[in-house]
Amino acid sequence: MSQGSPVRRRHLVSQLKRLRTRSGLSQSQVSKRMGWESGKIIRIETGKFIRLNSADVSELCRLYGASDDLREELVEIAKASRGRKPWWFQYKDVLVTAFYGLEHEAAKIQEYSLGLVPGLLQHPEYVTALMKRGYLPDKEEQERRIEVRLQRHRNVLERDTPPRIWTVLDESCLRCAVGGPKLMEVQLRHLLDLAERPTIDIQVLPHAKGMSQSYGFSILTFDESDRAVYVDVPPNGMFYEDRGDLSEHERVFDHLQAAALSPTESRDFISNLVHEYARGHGH
Repeated sequence: MSQGSPVRRRHLVSQLKRLRTRSGLSQSQVSKRMGWESGKIIRIETGKFIRLNSADVSELCRLYGASDDLREELVEIAKASRGRKPWWFQYKDVLVTAFYGLEHEAAKIQEYSLGLVPGLLQHPEYVTALMKRGYLPDKEEQERRIEVRLQRHRNVLERDTPPRIWTVLDESCLRCAVGGPKLMEVQLRHLLDLAERPTIDIQVLPHAKGMSQSYGFSILTFDESDRAVYVDVPPNGMFYEDRGDLSEHERVFDHLQAAALSPTESRDFISNLVHEYARGHGH
């Protein structure tokens, strides 16, 4: 596995760590069972490896009690090389899971969102209203997705060292009245509360600026040389790791951020909308 693929490497690492934790095995117990020197499992779980043997991944999955499907997925990821089609083309259903895992590890998140309030900033009632709009007729699946979203909030925003987050919200995020005016009042007050945190900057990009983009995206930074872009496009989104793609999205984000209202002006803008929704307006 190439060091040049942060998305692939970090997804594999996060899955193996999750499986070991679920199994109840300590790192030293795994080392003994695998016949490894103690530093190897530490290097694997911190991503400090150049190439991870697919046979080792398979054996770890068996040791941890992973399902056959997950073991196959992780082995294929370990086998993938930089010259092959990215692994998420083969496993589209794990794309969002991979994004959530990477989000959990990111030191910095820069995101542009339009249409809906971005996932990390959604109030639990907004999440519930989103999932019950009719796109998911299966109630069990609705509940599962609600819990996944709320767990995502806890994993990222409430961790010991939360990421530095810069969010640019297209005005459409605030105008789409998910769940009606009263719920939007709750959601916008939630945004104002989050904006008080020293690690979160929220800026609004008004329609009047004429700068709206056609899709949302997130730039995830893990360290100075390890970054990825997640583009929110149907059906499952897409990751980009190429330096050119990264630079292009960073340039676009800089322009959007410069055009947006300042954090202070944005709080005033959101506060005014809170009052509109409180009066039953907001459109």
